[in-house]
This record gives sequence, C-alpha cells and structure tokens, in this order.
Amino acid sequence: MRGNRMNRIEEPGEAGAIRIRWIPKYTAMERFFHWGHTVTFLALAVTGMILFFPFLRPLAQGEGGQLVRLLHRAMAIAYGALPLIYIILEPRRAVLSLKSVFKVSSYDIEWIKGMIPYYMFARHEAMAPQDRFNTGEKLNAVVIILGSVVFATTGLFMWFGKGVLPIGAFQAMVVLHDIAMIVTVCMFIVHFYLAVVHPLMWAGLISMRFGLTSAAYAQEHHALWYYGPERAREIYEAQKAAQIAKKEESERP
Repeated sequence: MRGNRMNRIEEPGEAGAIRIRWIPKYTAMERFFHWGHTVTFLALAVTGMILFFPFLRPLAQGEGGQLVRLLHRAMAIAYGALPLIYIILEPRRAVLSLKSVFKVSSYDIEWIKGMIPYYMFARHEAMAPQDRFNTGEKLNAVVIILGSVVFATTGLFMWFGKGVLPIGAFQAMVVLHDIAMIVTVCMFIVHFYLAVVHPLMWAGLISMRFGLTSAAYAQEHHALWYYGPERAREIYEAQKAAQIAKKEESERP
C-alpha cells in the first residue's frame, strides 16, 4: 500500500472530528511471535538473574533453585521454538523481515546522527526515511538475534557439557552466556522505553497489539515502506532543502 493508493489519512470528519486511517503492518503470526518472545525472554532474564547475582543466590539453592533452573530451561526451549514456528508458518514473511533487518544503507547512518535530537529533545528535523523497521528497531533485532545465537550455543554446552567439557571451556561458555544476557537486557530496556514510554513512538505499541499503524505515522517514521524508495527520497530531499532555507533565513541580519 503505497503512494497514490493512500493519500491523506487523517482528515476532519463530522463536527470537526479527526478520522484516522489505519493500514496493516504486522501479521497475527508476527504479533504472536513478538509477544511470545517477550514473555519467554522476561522469564529467562528473571530466572537467569537469580542464578547470576550473588545477592539472589539463596533463591538458587535447594528445591527452589532446582525449580528456577527447570523453569529457565523450559523457557529456553520455548524461546528457541518460537522463531522456528514463525519461519515454518510464514517463511516468505520471515525471509523478507530478516533481509530488511540486516540491510544497511546510508539512511541508517543519517538516522543514527539525527536520533538524539529527534527522540530525546523532540526536535523535528528531517529524519532519514525508514523501511518497515526503522534503524533502531533493526539494531534491536540484530542484537536480539545474535544474542539468541550465543544463548543457544553456550546454553546447550552448559546444559549437556557439565562434567564433559574441560573446566576452562565450560567457564568460557558461562561468561559468554552472561555477557549475552547483559547486552540483550540493556537493549530490551531501551526498546521498552521507546515502544511504551516515549511519546513520539506511541504507534509502535498499537502496531504490536492490533497489527495496524496510522498512515500519518507511517509517512513520518516509515516513509520508505509507505511511499517506496523514489518518492521517499524526493520528500526527504525537499524537507532538507526547506530546513536549510529556513536556517539561512533565520541567520540573515
């Protein structure tokens, strides 16, 4: 759904009411995968922290500790099974999503340069056009995907290699597992803040709840996806030119 197929989205209705036009963004399977991964990730993070932090060590001892370890392993199996289900049921969609996530362009660099004034200080400078996933969402996905690979590899060695692997190799698996946990949890906190708390990103949570997004939001935050590459570039260049002209005018004596 691009360009001339969707023109003005938010327009006055009767008695001055605002009518919002919604467009599909995520399938039901993608939303199930996202929320399933969120729940299992949080369960893994909580149980992992009980095993990781010394001040929580009493909870990791005795029968309670065995229950924590059992829950951690059960959630790990579910966490690993969810992407496989997604790939099996929606292979084309999964491949397109992965290509979008790992595709790097000059727009990603420009987005990173502009993200602090835009998202932290609400300065509405011209932001580089983005695809269905913006650069921040792509970074989040890359960190989670790579972290999950580390989790799976080290977790299997820790689960089945205890007493079999040399002690040095086993300890290395534990350290890598812990580092992956720290990195992914930090990224999850940033993702949670932007998706749930940040006022400019209100449509992100709606998209993952209902699979829809406001087309006006898509125009501003996902222009490449909404308009297509050529039209998105034209709009972006026009915005930058207008911004430069405005700045030059304000600097005139």
